Amino acid sequence: MAAPRLTLDPALESCSDHTSASFQTLRDLIVAGAPAGAPLTAADAATQLSDAWNKDRDTRQVIWDAQVQADAAQAAADATAAAAQADADHLAADAAAATELAALEAKKPKIGAFDATLTIPNFLGPCASNFAKKKLEDKEYIELWYFTKEGCLDAEALRGGVEADESFGITQIGSTLSLKPLTAYKASRKVVPGEELSWAQLSIAKTGFLTAIEAATWPTDHRTAMATFFYRIENHSSRMNHDDYAENILVIYQARARRYWHDMLAQGKGFNIALINDKLLEQISNEFHNKLRKTKYRMVRVFIYVLCR
Repeated sequence: MAAPRLTLDPALESCSDHTSASFQTLRDLIVAGAPAGAPLTAADAATQLSDAWNKDRDTRQVIWDAQVQADAAQAAADATAAAAQADADHLAADAAAATELAALEAKKPKIGAFDATLTIPNFLGPCASNFAKKKLEDKEYIELWYFTKEGCLDAEALRGGVEADESFGITQIGSTLSLKPLTAYKASRKVVPGEELSWAQLSIAKTGFLTAIEAATWPTDHRTAMATFFYRIENHSSRMNHDDYAENILVIYQARARRYWHDMLAQGKGFNIALINDKLLEQISNEFHNKLRKTKYRMVRVFIYVLCR
């Protein structure tokens, strides 16, 4: 069991007067207990009492000094630990503040850098809708109409609120959620199927489409194949023949080929769309002319029926 702590410095104590009447009984006991051959006087007894008290005080003084040193060492250790903890708390607070500031900065809208030597282009053409851009970012099929003049003007009208309703939806951009008008992120009601585009619409749309897939970070080989595909469509030899509908047939071919290309890519069975399949083109041509003949035949029958009435 540990000795109890001293609460008073022994150096502050003073020895009692052992010759006083208060210690008469103790002195008498000491004198009476002395050996017969070495008798003690009352003064000797008082001296023994003082010596015993001094020895006890010296012992307690050693304990007190050790206790003071231990307390000082503990206080120094506690102060060091407290300072270290304060430093750690300060660093943790700084780190938390830095993290919070970084999070706030990350939520702030970013603005890109600019080239001080560049000026605005001479012409600002309309651009495709957010719906079309999102489709391309997701590497999905999108009707080429969205990149025609009509499709871009329709997108501009929606952005300006001409036809937009007041419905909004939550859209996630990175780690930020924001409200966007739903009309800007859904298919247009005016979209024209790819097979029904005019040749002029195809020529305009393919340029915007190729620019858009580059902005959507399509792989280089995919962009190259698509650019070559449109080049070969526009320069196909059938346009030099005497078929007045060669361009209509090529428009149908490009629409079907692009859709099938995306379907096969989704299945991991991609093919080189830039290689024009003349057998498929011939099949589409036959289909187109058969349909044309049937249409003309029905028109003739209607015309005859009207004349005969």
